[in-house]
Amino acid sequence: MTGQIRQDLRNGVAVLLLDRPVANALSAELRAELAGALDHAATAAEVRAVVLAGSGSGFSSGVDLTEYDGSLEEPWIDALCTQIEDFPKPVIAALHGPTFGAGLALALAAHARIAQAEARLASPEITLDMVPGGGVTQRLPRLLGAQVALEVMLAGQTLRATDPRLRRLFSQVTADDPLPAAVDLAGKLADQGHWRRSQEATRGLSDPAGYQRAIATVAERLKGQNGAASDILRAVEAAQLLPFAQGLAFEATLFEDRLRSPEARAQRHIYAAERRASGMPERAQAATRDISRIALAGARLGDVALLLLEGGKVVRSDAPDLPASVSRALDGLVTHDKMEAATRAAHIARLTSGMAPVDLALCTRGSEVADGTLSVPLDDGRGLAGAPLGLRLYRPAQTLRLAELAVSDTADPAIVASLAQLCTGLGVTLVRAAQPAAGPGLGHILMGAVCLAGLEMVRLGLTPQRVDQAAQRLGFRAGPFLMMDFDGLPVVANRLRSVAEWLGCPAPGADDPLAERLAKGAVGRAVGRGFYDHPSEGPRPPKNLAGPGRDPAEVLGTVAPRHALQAALVGAAVQLLARGAVQRASDLDVLMVRGYGYDRARGGPLFAADQRGMLAMLQDFKALARMGTPLWQVPPMVVEMVKNGEGMFGRRHD
Repeated sequence: MTGQIRQDLRNGVAVLLLDRPVANALSAELRAELAGALDHAATAAEVRAVVLAGSGSGFSSGVDLTEYDGSLEEPWIDALCTQIEDFPKPVIAALHGPTFGAGLALALAAHARIAQAEARLASPEITLDMVPGGGVTQRLPRLLGAQVALEVMLAGQTLRATDPRLRRLFSQVTADDPLPAAVDLAGKLADQGHWRRSQEATRGLSDPAGYQRAIATVAERLKGQNGAASDILRAVEAAQLLPFAQGLAFEATLFEDRLRSPEARAQRHIYAAERRASGMPERAQAATRDISRIALAGARLGDVALLLLEGGKVVRSDAPDLPASVSRALDGLVTHDKMEAATRAAHIARLTSGMAPVDLALCTRGSEVADGTLSVPLDDGRGLAGAPLGLRLYRPAQTLRLAELAVSDTADPAIVASLAQLCTGLGVTLVRAAQPAAGPGLGHILMGAVCLAGLEMVRLGLTPQRVDQAAQRLGFRAGPFLMMDFDGLPVVANRLRSVAEWLGCPAPGADDPLAERLAKGAVGRAVGRGFYDHPSEGPRPPKNLAGPGRDPAEVLGTVAPRHALQAALVGAAVQLLARGAVQRASDLDVLMVRGYGYDRARGGPLFAADQRGMLAMLQDFKALARMGTPLWQVPPMVVEMVKNGEGMFGRRHD
């Protein structure tokens, strides 16, 4: 027995069990131990075959993402997979639970595979703008053909072992533990003295014309694109055109190039940020309570009810319109084949009237429950300033699955931990906001800074449309003025007053563009008029706001409008960090990507600022400081970062 590989000999078959928390991630230590165990088994007279399996809940989740940002330690996955494929004795992979990424590469390198029916397989590298390594792009097409291989790698989705598209991967799919069957098969192959290696598989290549049709179909879809998808397509095409060894070398080149690309770094950053966001001290300090019955007090909470019902919760409410709203939404899901009728019926059965008995009440302002029930304020758009404990579910809740938990020093750690557990169980990414430091809320402050900067630029002569275009170039799906229209200008005006106070900026005055639109009765999309007109065909600039406006250079000098917005956002972020309002800078990137539509491929606005460089940010702040608004004051934290050669995440700008 070694540290991360458990070994057992069964009838001459060496069982090598991956045994590393968490999820048998293929760390450098585990890889080295596995390579050593294979070396020993190759020469041991008592070993006639090998079975690879995973302990715990699955085979392997693949390589830990943090390793990709440093040097890749030997033995790397491709060398380990070659060692498995070239092994002089049969190697069988016994798969259960997750087999993801590099874990799938190991399984494909084995000479045969036996899977438990509920085993889950995925090649998720495309979601990180990366190319699969370890020979996946060469072995999978040989085993399954180009069409299925491309479907698996380009979708990045998790598939069950019972998926008909995967049937050629497995010698057997069993409802039971796959290990005994794998040991039995290993022994039989050893007795036969011959077995087929993945590089020798021909079924996937048996229809050359069909293979090329699958390549051409995807190539047409990706025409003009450069990125991980086009690289994967090139690698799969190479599997047909090149000898196996050359195909592996081609894949390795694509993998390395994509690994170091800015897009892949950004995707890995936000992926890791989402997974650590919910970690908070209260979860280690106190036992949690089960929350299965939840009351909703307030109006327009249908999306919140849907989120809770999908999570198996009992939902109670006295809101007269809630049952009909939820019912219509569920009917739509059934109509579009996104939900079974029986599931809809089960959801409706758990939606009841009345407010008791429950384990938790989520209440918007003015709808508090006063009967001794654990009651937590729910942000209705106005923020959670002053609340000792509060929850903001980003809306629509069942789609975005993102929440901000406002926590003060007086909050009960057990309740905080229980709310965190509730969100995790619902599949909601949770970010902790320390009160009172976070004021109206982390997301409200960050986006509020962008809105205030946009309003200032419009006041100085730019058009709302030009500012929104700048925001889109920065990375937002929609600009601040269109977002304000969707939220409703009166709600935004109230919120921006509290954000401006928190930032130390003057509150918007009577000459402010927002006040001017409100004075004209343009209150947002709900009435069809805001900073845009909102006809049925979509938003368009209003005639009375048409025109090019002033040249940005006249207003901002050498700073591009998108960089002025970026400076306002970064300035607000460093204030949040300096005041201890948020646990980590990456939490703010999560909020902006998941909650406000910032481009995921850029990793979030703070990661993008790192990529651009803190020196460039400092130069923008100095140029904008002449505007005289506290919004663009030079932040001391940015000055220190530049002096120390650091970025938002402690890395030197590369």
